[in-house]
This record gives sequence, C-alpha cells and structure tokens, in this order.
Amino acid sequence: MSTGMKKGTSRREFVRTVAGAAVIGSIAGLDVPAARASGAPENRELLVAPCGLYCGACPMYLATRDKDEAKIKALLGQFSGRDSSMTLADVQCDGCIGGGRVAAFCRKCSMRECAETKPGVTRCADCGDFPCRLVTDFNNDGMLHHAEVLENCRGLRERGIARWTRHEEERWSCPECQARISWYDPKCARCGAARSERLFPLRRG
Repeated sequence: MSTGMKKGTSRREFVRTVAGAAVIGSIAGLDVPAARASGAPENRELLVAPCGLYCGACPMYLATRDKDEAKIKALLGQFSGRDSSMTLADVQCDGCIGGGRVAAFCRKCSMRECAETKPGVTRCADCGDFPCRLVTDFNNDGMLHHAEVLENCRGLRERGIARWTRHEEERWSCPECQARISWYDPKCARCGAARSERLFPLRRG
C-alpha cells in the first residue's frame, strides 16, 4: 500500500516532522460502522491505535476533527520540505482505526497488519505475544510520543479500554480550558496555558 512518501524517505524521518476500517477486537467490544453511525462526535475507543498510541492527541487528527484549514496547511508545510509530493489529503486523519481518512505515514503499519492476521486481536494489548519486537522497536525508535506505547498497552490491559481512554482524554486536555492538546504542543492553543506536567516532556532530560 502506498504511503505517499518519496522513495528513500524513512517512516521515522517522515514522522519526525510532526514534532516541528478496521475491525475492533475483543478489547474494544465495538462495531466500527455502528459506532460511527451513532452520531457521537468523537468515539474514544476508536482513538486507540493498534500500537497503543492515543490518536486523540495527534495533531493531524485534531486539525481534521476541527476542520482547521490553517493548521492542516501548516502541517502540510512541515512535511512538504521532505516530500514535495505530499498533498492536503496526506495530512488529514480520522484516526488509525476510525474507518475514514488515515494520514499517509500511518497507512502502512506493521502492527496493524500483524493484528489483522490474528483472530480476536485489534491492538497489541490484545495479543498473547505482547510485548513483541515490533511494538518494542516502535516504542524505542526515538520519537517522544512513540515511547509511551508499551506503557499504554499495559494500561489498556489493566484498566480496560473504556477507563483508559477516559483517562487519556483527560490527560491530553488543557487543565485550564479543557481544550485538547496535541503531542507536541508546548502550550494550549486556545488559552495559552502551559503544557501539563502529566504529559511527556518535549525535551529529553
């Protein structure tokens, strides 16, 4: 499947510029078409990617959800420096398993492809082989937001998807105005409040 990336551009290089419908398995207990047809503006369970990332804090997801054309164009500007073939469609996303648009760099995902071959498995957290090399390497690839996936998967197992996603929604909301904050926002875009200490630091210690 094409990712929209130029030949020779690595996934890691492609994702790094962000810093500057699938089947729901046993852990979710949801049917994607039914969930999307429910009329809910945002379904928490569909914002948990196969790898364990919380898509609700992805800048591309948030810009798409909010129909923020200026932000979408800004994201394209960040990517087009590395890949001039990128289009606006490549930086719009409804979540990895939301059943709609998927950002270019997430269209081909080894963890999602692996899960699709295993009955009853939608996410790494569902799998009896967790933690395997695929998700461990992803966790340790140097990207700050990727470094949460092993902990996220363990949290999904311990809390269950409903409790875990409520926790993530709260964690990635501004403590002052409750607007959603993305992985790499240094402050709240709405009210200017400082990034919460509950989130990973943007600089390594």
